[in-house]
Amino acid sequence: MTFPVESVPTSTRVWNHSAMPSNAAAPEWVTLTAGEEVRWDGHPSLRLVVPSIVLGFALIAAGAALAVVLDLEGVPQWLPLVLVPVGLLVVGWAYLVNRSTRYVITSEEVYRKRGLLGRDVAQIRLDRVQNTAVSQSFGQRLLSYGDVAIYTAGTDTMNIVLDDVPDPRRVNRILTEQLDAVAERSSRSDGL
Repeated sequence: MTFPVESVPTSTRVWNHSAMPSNAAAPEWVTLTAGEEVRWDGHPSLRLVVPSIVLGFALIAAGAALAVVLDLEGVPQWLPLVLVPVGLLVVGWAYLVNRSTRYVITSEEVYRKRGLLGRDVAQIRLDRVQNTAVSQSFGQRLLSYGDVAIYTAGTDTMNIVLDDVPDPRRVNRILTEQLDAVAERSSRSDGL
């Protein structure tokens, strides 16, 4: 069953390209070659933001409650309300930092973008990938997220870790399928 891209959360999208041009779904920082398609696009798990959300809402509630309850001489009634925007900033910052990291697996490359104001994009061609590994702590397994490490070959080795991705085994399976496809294309072109 295929769902329209809009109905699937961005953090877990697997692109169906039968109805769209291959570069239509790619972020502007991903450079697709002819025939290259986005196979997976995601962010770190939003579950990592939950502690910051709890802290932020606790600050908001504390500020509002203290403004109503607190009646100290010499302390302005509005002073505890300062905690409300601080709480909102904590929640907003945690969310923005989480969303500022994005990962893309295409049929030929893996990309990792980080940065809120600046931008750091790392990319590895799949034909350079030597191994992949999935790592999950006990807590990560309970919450269904983990890391997918991608190791490359060569002296100028660059490794990429897709940190805290939702369902890392599925992401690794998509990556492995693309690695197999690249190896098959390479062996066919070597046989010509």
